[in-house]
Amino acid sequence: MAALTLRKPERAGTAIVVGANVALAGLLLAGLGPAAVLLALLVPAGLALVQRPQRGLLALAALAPFNGLLIIAPVPAAAKGWKEALVVVTLAATFLAPAEARAPAKRPLPMWAPAVAGLIIVGILSGLAVGGLQAVVGVKIAFFYVLLAWAVWRCPLDAKERDRLVTILMVAGVLTSAYGLLQQLLGAPRLAAMGYPYDETIRFAGGFLRSFSSFNQPFPFGFFVMLVVLIGIPQALSEPGRLRNRLFLLCLPLFGLAILSTIVRAAWLGLAVGVAWLGSHRYRILLLAIPVGVVALAFLPHDVSTAALSSSSTSERTAGWRANVTRAQANPLGVGVGASGSASAKVATLQRSSANTYQPDNYYFKTLLELGVVGLWFLILLLFGAFSATRRAAFRLEGRDAALASGVAASVLAAVVACFVATYFEIFPMDLLFWLLLAVVATCEV
Repeated sequence: MAALTLRKPERAGTAIVVGANVALAGLLLAGLGPAAVLLALLVPAGLALVQRPQRGLLALAALAPFNGLLIIAPVPAAAKGWKEALVVVTLAATFLAPAEARAPAKRPLPMWAPAVAGLIIVGILSGLAVGGLQAVVGVKIAFFYVLLAWAVWRCPLDAKERDRLVTILMVAGVLTSAYGLLQQLLGAPRLAAMGYPYDETIRFAGGFLRSFSSFNQPFPFGFFVMLVVLIGIPQALSEPGRLRNRLFLLCLPLFGLAILSTIVRAAWLGLAVGVAWLGSHRYRILLLAIPVGVVALAFLPHDVSTAALSSSSTSERTAGWRANVTRAQANPLGVGVGASGSASAKVATLQRSSANTYQPDNYYFKTLLELGVVGLWFLILLLFGAFSATRRAAFRLEGRDAALASGVAASVLAAVVACFVATYFEIFPMDLLFWLLLAVVATCEV
């Protein structure tokens, strides 16, 4: 009789356990021991996700900064899809989770939601027009991690989980920064011997090795350190007596050296703009960091300063924009999603094509080129709405949530600036973290 009154999550959990036991027995009888061990590990994890999908969100935040280690890890190629699989499984778990893990169904949507919907619709219509592998890859790279925002909206993090998310980012920032600086000591030959490829992961600016840490390139490393600093500073300044926050402030020089070692000027600029906004918004002491930063830049080693001030990359970007602006003018509705950037490079790899792919190094220009004026308009509305919503939340909320909202608002503003010189939303894990943090702030009051 009790079985007839089981709630939906309990029925799902029972079905998972029964099905797993049957599959486990079948694998053991077939002599597939490793697969059986893997299944035995995945089943408890799946049950934990069904009971509380928020665990999957925190796991994504904790593991994403170390995804680049798969380059040198002895794992099958299929393991690189772990993040997409975890996103899908976590979202599916939100439909099976118990009522106490879910948010109320009827709530006003965030002010940025209509712009997201409009951008996705334009992207899908563009994909239908383009068709083929380009459409699939283009839509996936552009919009896949929006699913995380949906998962957060369905199953919001509670106050303890939001605080745990900040701690996860801080710890990941320290670990990745330390590894990035260690790479300067190891040097390019040792890194290549470890399995990192030249010109793809191991890169140079002039004669200076650009640290990439546990990422696949220097760019996500620089942007991740930028994000960690902008999220962590409001937390540390709002509760300076907390041990975690004191340790974070002590690590600021580590973060500074790490972001400098990437030679990612877009991350430097985004960090400067974000810190300046935090200083003008609430934390006045941060305004003192601006002259300190200018003085620090003046004392950079010659190799670093020469690479940082080089105009060659800027010239390459502007030349590419000039060469492709006529395409944008001739196609006001766009040339099609996935026609440039990471998507086109991925398509060329999958098709084993030797054709050159265009990297815009400007997300606004990329959107204009691929999705036209309408797509660019929705992107601008999205960024404006994201910054406005998080800024308002920073004033409306209190305590740690207010500090989190301030940090996310600063990171959105930094992304707005970075998009002028980088395809920011094609860089993993910045796309994942953008949607995760934006949705977390939107659900702070649920």
